[in-house]
Amino acid sequence: MRASFLRILLLAGLLLAFGRPSLAREEIVVITSFPASLYEPFRRAFEAREPDLRLRILNRKTTAAIAMVAGGRFEADVFWASAPDAFEVLREAGKLLPISPGLPPVSPRIGGFPVDARDGTFRGFSVSGYGMMWHRPSLERAGLAPPRAIADLTDPRYRGLIAMSAPSRSGTTHLMVETVLQRHGWRKGWEIWLRLAGNLATVTARSFSVPSGVAQGRFAIGLSIDFLGRSGTGELGFAYPAENVFLPASIAVLSTAQNPEGARRFAAFVLSEAGQKLLAEPRINRHPVAAGMAAPDRENLFALADSAQTGFVFDAALSGRRYELVNILFDELITERLVRLQKFWRLHAEIREKAQADANLAREWQVVGELAANLPRLLATIEDDPAATELKRVPRGVPLPPVQAALVERIRQNAEASLAHAEARLDVLARRLNPESVGLRP
Repeated sequence: MRASFLRILLLAGLLLAFGRPSLAREEIVVITSFPASLYEPFRRAFEAREPDLRLRILNRKTTAAIAMVAGGRFEADVFWASAPDAFEVLREAGKLLPISPGLPPVSPRIGGFPVDARDGTFRGFSVSGYGMMWHRPSLERAGLAPPRAIADLTDPRYRGLIAMSAPSRSGTTHLMVETVLQRHGWRKGWEIWLRLAGNLATVTARSFSVPSGVAQGRFAIGLSIDFLGRSGTGELGFAYPAENVFLPASIAVLSTAQNPEGARRFAAFVLSEAGQKLLAEPRINRHPVAAGMAAPDRENLFALADSAQTGFVFDAALSGRRYELVNILFDELITERLVRLQKFWRLHAEIREKAQADANLAREWQVVGELAANLPRLLATIEDDPAATELKRVPRGVPLPPVQAALVERIRQNAEASLAHAEARLDVLARRLNPESVGLRP
């Protein structure tokens, strides 16, 4: 009996060693900002097609993912995200490898913007637009029509009705902020954001909180990417604004890849017919780059971009160079001073009618608004400062490099001095118009 048992054990060992295929699977580490609703269907379909490979997904916001990869704090095989300027940041940092040139070609451009990197270091796999969504009942109660442009949202009638996330926390929001800066110019673009800030209900920590808040009626208007803004009930509306730009979401193989061949096989799947069809399914609801793959009920974004072409082409390289600068400026000018900006623009709007009764007071009213909306001298030219292109995202709790710390402190001091000066001037004007006014500084 004992001998038979030993023979069975020996046979089982031989079968495990030689008679059965190995269960080991090569791992591909993917760092992505996409939600599980996108990456899980792709993971299941890819692993079913490639049984010797498995995906390990590390889900991070785009801004955090850039910092992890560029700072060498995490070794991944694939970078997969929406923002093309994020890929420019990583390319400049030498963190991307060429993807196989043998992959099938896709539509070369959308609205003048190249879908693929010219040097082959990243490939577009879907396209999106960025726009405004709204809660119809909330707008109707306020007696307002839906806005047509982001610049429209500076109108005081939208006060307290708008939500957006911070560009430092969302790659999608970063693209919207940067697009306004590029379309209107550095100074005029910041004036739009500073005036719009007075109408914000909040700056959310996550971009997804904006469409969910609008869907629940907590916000009347939200700035959102189209596939989130369009998903909802008949109470929700969505439109691409005049400042819109259609851009590709991309995939890249990282120079830190421990499995570059597996990473290229995953990229090939995402760009394949099977991957492109998967994008168009209702559970994912994205617009593929491959012609004829979009869902029948979806707008053709390539045609829409061509029809709306005004000669403007988003400069991803420029956005990449000043990526962290724009994030820091938005936080210092707006996010950290939001409550004060809300109070400033509310009082500024309230005294308008009285100020218009006197030409001198009307001029002062206009000047005070310009003081709050215009960048101070340093920040108006800071994009030309070589140190501004060397800014890096640093994890919380980690000291900034000395040069960066000094520049950030100068930004902070200029932002504070500029707003404080405008507040003081507005206080004086408010008290002249109404001696009993408590102004901003009771």
